[in-house]
Amino acid sequence: MENIIPTFIERDPEAIQAECKSRLEELLGREIQPAQIEQLILNFIVYRELLLLNRFNAGMRQMLYQFSTAPILDYIAGLVAIERLPAASAGCTVRFSLVEGHGNVLIPDGTRVSSADGAAIFRTAGDVVITPEVRTVDVNVSAEIAGKGGNGYAPGAITKILDPLAFVSQVENIDTTGGGSDVETDEQLRDRIKLAPSQYSSAGSRASYLFYAKSANALITDVSVSSPVPGTVLIVPLTEAETTPAQVLDDIYNVCSAESVRPLTDTVIVAAPTRKDYEIMVDVVLYEGTDASVEQAAISATLEKFACEKRGKLGLDIIRSHIAQKCRLAKVYDIEVVSPAENIIVSEEQFPNCTNINVNITGYNRG
Repeated sequence: MENIIPTFIERDPEAIQAECKSRLEELLGREIQPAQIEQLILNFIVYRELLLLNRFNAGMRQMLYQFSTAPILDYIAGLVAIERLPAASAGCTVRFSLVEGHGNVLIPDGTRVSSADGAAIFRTAGDVVITPEVRTVDVNVSAEIAGKGGNGYAPGAITKILDPLAFVSQVENIDTTGGGSDVETDEQLRDRIKLAPSQYSSAGSRASYLFYAKSANALITDVSVSSPVPGTVLIVPLTEAETTPAQVLDDIYNVCSAESVRPLTDTVIVAAPTRKDYEIMVDVVLYEGTDASVEQAAISATLEKFACEKRGKLGLDIIRSHIAQKCRLAKVYDIEVVSPAENIIVSEEQFPNCTNINVNITGYNRG
């Protein structure tokens, strides 16, 4: 449900103008004409009063978490004992290889490696030793700069050793980097403020698990909590990433399975959501005289926004009539949804993923 923006003091500019003019005329003992200097001063006074009223209303809205923004929103969050989630560094596992014929080599904690283009730098976590018997060692690394920028480097993309290591021949990441997140947005923080009272529940409520799951990692955009069988809690997070990073799943499990959060009889399972792919294809008839390329681009942009909004939540169905409604722009005479051929029902553990959008202009009509 969309929040209605409240107005705490509502004043009509014309009413303020008339009120001020009447009072000034009373004090001067004469009528003020439009071209007189007094009228210009009145206009300025009314303008300043409206500015103050607008600022007052905006300031009062900041006191309501639904409309508040940083930094005031952070103070409101403090009232319910939560803080904005900081940015987190992306991470992965890299493998160092030893030159043949050499003894043990130490890889010191904090050794820097980077992607081939040098855009992302990662540091090792902890001291590790390469032995001549194995000649390789795996070590976890995390990005120097926290945020989403370190995500998505495929295996083999991190190949540079920035801090010289004698007798180490190469390095490469053996999995895709992930888990990096930007600072929690105002929208995400508002959502957690709303759920915050649930953290005091000791009964393992759905809202309580939602709160703790969303507090685990700022990369999370949505969460599903269900109980497939008695005593089992299934938590499914959604992120913007194509596949849910293992770090996000681990973070949620660690937070939600803690004894201070999980009732003694609950077994917590954290799983990645499943993707439900679909395509959108529409046949469009335009009114005569319409520029087909312009209208086709406008409809495509509208459908891309529709698909993006659906992708951002778990369990949102794809309804054919909704697609048709999005396409009914001013210059569209008729629309037929070719694909999907039927409504797509999406479960709470799934997210809809549009793989292709095709807008066909099939004709024109005078209407």
